[in-house]
Amino acid sequence: MAKELSVRLHGLQVGVLRLVNGKMEFTYDENAQKPISLSLPLQKELFKEKVCRAFFGGLLPENPNMRELLAKKYNINVNDDFKLLKEIGRDCAGALSFHEMTEPQKSYQMLKIEGSILSDEELTKYLEELPYRPYLGKRLSLAGAQEKTAVCVINGKIALPNDDIPTTHIIKTALPKYVQSIQNEYICMKAAKEIGLEVAEVEIRKVSEIEFLLVERFDRKYSNNLECERILQEDFAQSLGVQARDKYKVTFKDCLNVLNQTATPANSKLRFVRQVIFNYLIGNTDAHAKNFSVYLTNYGISLTPAYDLLCSSIYDCDQRIAMKLGKARYYADVTENDWEIFAQDLDISHKLVQAELERQKEYLPKIVEKLAKELDCEVGFKILDYIKRVV
Repeated sequence: MAKELSVRLHGLQVGVLRLVNGKMEFTYDENAQKPISLSLPLQKELFKEKVCRAFFGGLLPENPNMRELLAKKYNINVNDDFKLLKEIGRDCAGALSFHEMTEPQKSYQMLKIEGSILSDEELTKYLEELPYRPYLGKRLSLAGAQEKTAVCVINGKIALPNDDIPTTHIIKTALPKYVQSIQNEYICMKAAKEIGLEVAEVEIRKVSEIEFLLVERFDRKYSNNLECERILQEDFAQSLGVQARDKYKVTFKDCLNVLNQTATPANSKLRFVRQVIFNYLIGNTDAHAKNFSVYLTNYGISLTPAYDLLCSSIYDCDQRIAMKLGKARYYADVTENDWEIFAQDLDISHKLVQAELERQKEYLPKIVEKLAKELDCEVGFKILDYIKRVV
């Protein structure tokens, strides 16, 4: 017997996700008006396991520890994406939510941001429990390998959202293997903004002795009266029908397939090139297919702001870059010829790529030096030293 989940966009069902003999299938409702993914175009025929696993499974966490804890909490198999979506799919990346078929539908766009504001003591307790209590016990899901959670911010204060209320911010705690990872990501994100990239807004906060990075969600639209709307979006792996486990197999040529489907391909390619060059200069080796995303709105498809920017090259970790740049697998091996191949892969002018590379080389060291001095942290000057060696 098939198991079914109602897939909803802004409260109304757009399709049904089924589990048939252990395989996922998806069909759109007849009244669905737009696709929920580039890999799931509007059609009457059902979508089978492979593409369903890539898109719907791509909404779930990759971190093995988090998945094991969630599986134990809900008494399900750790690899059962369908049941995980049933349990934690009420607030995901983008605008979709997952419900029992019998649950009443209610159309909405903007929702009032409501939740329980946390005292410093409560927030400290929650952050200490985060490695053992994913998402602070709330029915929400965040893709990715890092341990993190989502919250609401109400009048500047962190809160746990009421049921079915969209979260507005993501909390990232320190990565154990990466010293001062919070300061590292903060500097990289701020530097990206100053050099002209669109990025998610970030700030460093501290409660008791616990520092964390507070990231404003870019898949949410905010009004002045504490209301919020979920925005449909997906990462490039989902767009291409690639499962999270294969995110490092995606190439820049593959990315071109996504960029060419945006409303303004030339502008999207330029923005994408700026992100790739920035990642190269800061030594972000983990810019894989799930770290680039697009919006899917009534106005068309467009690139989202950049996110998850980190100088990983200063740490003792695998230095292979997520997407081969030209023929180079390591940033240290990148030559002018590799940039020419990169330009060809994206069907964009090599001169344009060269000009953007030179522009960022000129301004980025000054920007990072200023941020490192403002933050006065060791990792900031390590990032600066790395960039100076590159330029």
